Amino acid sequence: MTFFLISGFVIELSFSKGRDKSFGGYFIRRFVRIYSIFIPMLAVCMATLNPNFQDINFWRMLAGNLAMLQDFSAGKPNVIVPPIFASALWSLHYEWWFYMLYYPIKTSVDQRYQSYVVAFFSFIAALIYINLPYPLPRLVMYFVIWWIGVDMAHSYTTRGKVSVLDIKASYFGAFAVACILIPKCLAQNANIQLGVHPYVEPRHFMAVIMIVGVGFVWQKAKWIGFDFLRIGTLIAPISYALYISHQPLLVEASYLGWIGDSWLRYCCYAIIVLLFCWITELRLYPLLRSFIIRSPSNKS
Repeated sequence: MTFFLISGFVIELSFSKGRDKSFGGYFIRRFVRIYSIFIPMLAVCMATLNPNFQDINFWRMLAGNLAMLQDFSAGKPNVIVPPIFASALWSLHYEWWFYMLYYPIKTSVDQRYQSYVVAFFSFIAALIYINLPYPLPRLVMYFVIWWIGVDMAHSYTTRGKVSVLDIKASYFGAFAVACILIPKCLAQNANIQLGVHPYVEPRHFMAVIMIVGVGFVWQKAKWIGFDFLRIGTLIAPISYALYISHQPLLVEASYLGWIGDSWLRYCCYAIIVLLFCWITELRLYPLLRSFIIRSPSNKS
């Protein structure tokens, strides 16, 4: 959920600063950013993990993941396809479609009403979801979380800090969604399992409400201790590739099982993952970006 908040913040900053506001330019920038790492990751996994290419379900999962239709099937109902190779890929589904929802709202709705529109549709989606827990209302319901980050970025660029008043619509929209989802949890007689439906969704929204609240307290405290987080800049340039590849290529990897010494084997796994991240994030992505996005104003 923190990732979604940060993503909304970053996309708003990027779009507001760019000169090219066309959908084509926006789509290409987002497509290259996501798929220039995602497709090589799938290719490497297919080469190293030896999936069953004769299984029709494999190709169905692959097609669904390429279309960004995957979600966490073990915890949510009526998922179209589960993530392939790495469970972390569930979040790419939301991330990609949040990109697609962002553009029409940002370019077609008056700035003064954008957050209210997002909060309204997320609220309606939540009302639908408690009775019809399907992918589309679930996606729209979660969109308000991502939009809180958008509101934060807009507030920051106009005021130099994030104001509570500037995010009130999306923030209280998320709170309203949580209020809709919680009663269904209270009505359950089964044992509470916070990682599965119907508990996981209100857990996400309550987490966001608390995270944003802590953020305001931290801002009030002049971001004391924030400098300790700067160590994250060491892995920031490869963070996306590391995020989607660490599970199949390191944590659950078995393709180097012929190496008897476990320490040597996992050192090799780590080297392979870091090499993959370096090649895709620091070499392939910049190359594709400079080739496809020729105008410097289009880069993000």
